[in-house]
Amino acid sequence: MTGKKKAQEVLQPKEKKKIGRPTKYTPELGEEICDAIASSELGLVHLVDSHPHWPHRATIFIWMRKHPEFRDMYTRAKEDQVEVSVEHMQEIMNEPHKYEDLETGFIKLDHNMLRLKMDAIKWQASKLKPRKFGDAKVEEANNDLHEDVIQRKHDLDERNKKEF
Repeated sequence: MTGKKKAQEVLQPKEKKKIGRPTKYTPELGEEICDAIASSELGLVHLVDSHPHWPHRATIFIWMRKHPEFRDMYTRAKEDQVEVSVEHMQEIMNEPHKYEDLETGFIKLDHNMLRLKMDAIKWQASKLKPRKFGDAKVEEANNDLHEDVIQRKHDLDERNKKEF
């Protein structure tokens, strides 16, 4: 009887134990993270700091590699965040930056800081949503390049076509 038990034990594969710490990723937590990103002009570092139940930002980037559905949600959230950033830029334009001159004690406007913040937001918007906020000349050049590549591929296909 002991021989039969050993034969049965050998035939049944053992379950492999998962190695490493279990993931905290859930679709609900992924959706919460993406909703917060899409509705805030803050970066991921600040959002992670203000939500203690979220994982570290490096973990969020690992989740993007491991979970394609989360990567897609995150990408859409970052695109939506551009709209929020542009709205924030409009608010900044209406609210002048003031500082107190230590020598005179007068309140002065800081035009350079205002210009710097607006340029940074415009640059970010043009990179994340180039079709809407990018330079039109660059987009036209890319379209011409794309058409040129298609034409060259067609010419090469015609030249290398073999009759069978």
